[in-house]
Amino acid sequence: MAVYVLDTSAILASFKAEPGFEEVSQILREADERDDVAIYIPFVVLMEVEYQFLRLMEEPEVEYWMNVAMSWPVEILESTPEWRRAAAFVKAPGKISLGDAWVAGLALLLDAELVHKDPEFDAVVGLKAVRLPYDSPGGQNP
Repeated sequence: MAVYVLDTSAILASFKAEPGFEEVSQILREADERDDVAIYIPFVVLMEVEYQFLRLMEEPEVEYWMNVAMSWPVEILESTPEWRRAAAFVKAPGKISLGDAWVAGLALLLDAELVHKDPEFDAVVGLKAVRLPYDSPGGQNP
């Protein structure tokens, strides 16, 4: 079974047609067409997408884009004690943001591939990833 976790950067790449959106679209198509593909979106990723959009657009448009993401063949996951512990182990070395620790912790917990375009994840030992094109050397998405 193929298991994926979508990071904020992957969702934004899809919405903005940034480099890498083709890979995200392909993974979504596979999940829609096949029973052996699962995609998860962590609660913190939806919050990040929502707050970034609220900075740029009016609430009805933000609601539209949030509904688009939630209509995808994905499961939205809320926290569990096991996930919290996995995120803490990712965050402990101090080389990753709190939100990204949650995202990477879930990918590790599920033995999933993290779909992202954020070089911060490169510091996470044992993380399987679909690395979308980074925006700039050493840079992060806005």
